[in-house]
Amino acid sequence: MKKRVLVLSSRVPYPLIGGDRVRIYNFSRVLSQEYAVDLLAIDDVGVGEAVLKSLEAVFDNVMLFRTNRARLAANAAAGLLSRHPLQVAGYQLGSVRRWITRHFDQYQLLFCNHIRMAEYVRHLPCAKVLDFHDAISMNYADAISKAKGFWKAFYTLENRRLLPYEIGVLGDFDKSLITAKLDKEHLLRHAGFDADIEVVPMGVSETAFGRPAVREEENWIALSGRMDTYPNEAAAVLFAETVFPGLRKANSSLKFLVVGAYPSRKVRALALIPGVQVTGLVPDPYYYLERAKVVVAPMKLGAGIQNKVLEGMALGKAVVTTPMGAQGVDGEDGQHFVVADDVTAMAEKITWLLDDPVARMRLGQSARELVNAQYTWERIGARLLREVHEVCKP
Repeated sequence: MKKRVLVLSSRVPYPLIGGDRVRIYNFSRVLSQEYAVDLLAIDDVGVGEAVLKSLEAVFDNVMLFRTNRARLAANAAAGLLSRHPLQVAGYQLGSVRRWITRHFDQYQLLFCNHIRMAEYVRHLPCAKVLDFHDAISMNYADAISKAKGFWKAFYTLENRRLLPYEIGVLGDFDKSLITAKLDKEHLLRHAGFDADIEVVPMGVSETAFGRPAVREEENWIALSGRMDTYPNEAAAVLFAETVFPGLRKANSSLKFLVVGAYPSRKVRALALIPGVQVTGLVPDPYYYLERAKVVVAPMKLGAGIQNKVLEGMALGKAVVTTPMGAQGVDGEDGQHFVVADDVTAMAEKITWLLDDPVARMRLGQSARELVNAQYTWERIGARLLREVHEVCKP
């Protein structure tokens, strides 16, 4: 009989919108190969039957605890009186805590996604793994100097609480996982003790490699991602307002496509800029990426590995990104992607690639080979299972 694993998630990990959902869903799919896997998730959007059926194809049992965003916001506000990060306080629900208290001993392993769910299980006497995803404190510390308005205030307040909390929960789990070496080093440097934290990077769906080759490129530049997160919003605004107009002036038919679900008000407003198209949620974002001449990831905020960079590379596209966008990807600037430090450099390197189809093809082919060698879910899954087996042998 297979050992039982309970996966805990602060979001319903389907549909596969955003890197966190992609990671949770695929990790769970891998674990289900050798364990009986159940899901406990907080549902603040009210998912329908189609989503539930997709989850049931991976999980033996699905427990969704329904709430709403107003409740989560109220919980976060109440968390101002605690020492916990607001994003941890926001996701604390009594119904979830009571269920876990009654049922945790039915599982041989609790697999906790993100620090938002760590508080529920950190002190339970059982085998536990925490997937940090990213070192959020490292991300927020950098974001303080770059964000404005509400987000600057939020990052400043939250950052005071994040690192102590991350270090605290790091010592409460049998093993922790993280997407990138830089994030691991950040946590260990501040921890002051030898915690068991292993790098298991993001992966790219094998479907990206099985698509028919697209021979005809459109005169497009594309950016993908969930467009209601501040880092993605900031990247889209930065490119559309400061880089793209100059490119468009030199190339009047050029278009910039912002491809991703839930575009914020600021992102939607970018469609007023000549040549900018904001798609919103689309059935197949790869359709746009693989037809673009260049895929961009002009990230100024973030941590871990940017899934948008890996996806562009997997599709064999020339990817132009920033040093932050490239961090965590085991590739080389100029061989697997192109790194631009500022607006001027980004415009120059994109212009070069737009004008040189041979260079685009060479870069895209090398990028695809790297992702196929290191970042498929099949390869990432083998690493995940090795780490989990050390805590809970099947």
